[in-house]
Amino acid sequence: MVLNSLRALLKGNLLVFTLGDMMRMLSMFITFPYFSLYVKALGGSMVTIGFVNSLRPLLALFIYPVAGYLSDRHSRVRIIAATGYVTAGLWLLFLFAPDWRWLAIGNLLLGLMTFYFPAANSLMADSLPPGSRGLGYSLWRALPATLGVLSPYIGGYLITIWGVTRAMRFLYGLTIAAALIIATMNLRYLKETPRGPLQEQDIDLRDVLVGSYKEMIQVVRSLPVNLKAYAVMLASGFLFNGAASSYWVIYGTEMMGLTELQWGTLLLVAALVNVAFLIPAGLLTDRFGTEGIMILSLVVVAVPALLFPYSTGYRWTLLLFAVMTLANTFLMAAAPAYMATASPPEVRGRVMAALGMGFLFVDTRGGSTGGGPGMGALLTVPSIIGSMLGGIIYDIDPKLPWLLLGGSMIINALLALTYLRQRH
Repeated sequence: MVLNSLRALLKGNLLVFTLGDMMRMLSMFITFPYFSLYVKALGGSMVTIGFVNSLRPLLALFIYPVAGYLSDRHSRVRIIAATGYVTAGLWLLFLFAPDWRWLAIGNLLLGLMTFYFPAANSLMADSLPPGSRGLGYSLWRALPATLGVLSPYIGGYLITIWGVTRAMRFLYGLTIAAALIIATMNLRYLKETPRGPLQEQDIDLRDVLVGSYKEMIQVVRSLPVNLKAYAVMLASGFLFNGAASSYWVIYGTEMMGLTELQWGTLLLVAALVNVAFLIPAGLLTDRFGTEGIMILSLVVVAVPALLFPYSTGYRWTLLLFAVMTLANTFLMAAAPAYMATASPPEVRGRVMAALGMGFLFVDTRGGSTGGGPGMGALLTVPSIIGSMLGGIIYDIDPKLPWLLLGGSMIINALLALTYLRQRH
């Protein structure tokens, strides 16, 4: 029964997106856990790390409403492919960066990737049957995650033998090649889903800018109480993840004394836990509902986040990461399924432009909160503020980012318990 369900889902657009993410796992995603080390290697400080990471959502703040507007009116496939080609060129800044300032410029310009996400999120949501979205999103994560379990270990190994700078430049070269292949594959094989007639004519840039921001405000005002509460939960998650995500590897290597290879091994084990439970998490989400799974997972994920800064060694940290990853896995299945179900189909592109795909989890790898499908226009400001304050908070007390992050997850669990079942 399960195998038949998997075969029925894994085709068409879901298959194309999954193959693309599998290639990203062996290129771009290897760089995320070690980006803060790259900034340091190119002359950055703790505060610099926060500043550089705060820039990626900045351009997205202005682009998301336009991207959502376009995704509901133009060819989503063309938007996805064009954005892929542009961002492939932007990775050149990371490949050849002589100092951290080039990384800052690159992170700012990567905000152009924002055009990809509302189009891809909407296309994926429309491509999945409503009763199988939990399983569909889990499947989308499971196969790339299976291939990518070695990604953090590969990164740690390359840094160990080559050093941070040489290893990261090699990985960004792979990222460029993968981005070009993925963009070409998306252009050729993605298919538009049925919807109303597109309005590709008679819309100039001024109409798009004015119309997108106007409709963004209207959509946000019209959100039901459950989505408004969810928006608050997402904003809180991005704020405190932004403050902590860049410093996991810094704290692990400098405060705990772990090596880069040990950190990569730790993330490898966490990735194996993620892969092992992704499909069961999707099946349980579809069977028992998204809200209950989210509430329980938020409570569970808060505990290891609060305990992390008190970890005394590699084995204890490994246990904390395993528990945290297990809870994250269920959140990755339930949260986007909840967003897809709660968002009205006729404005789904604009809702996802405002709130992203609905990702709500603890980011241990770094890079995931600075953009991507989880980001939305309403989430850019808390993400920027969190990233900019992260270095300052870390300098005040290295334990504080994780205490704030864990506390925010407990508050989010209470908000979910109170509001997410309300539909009006």
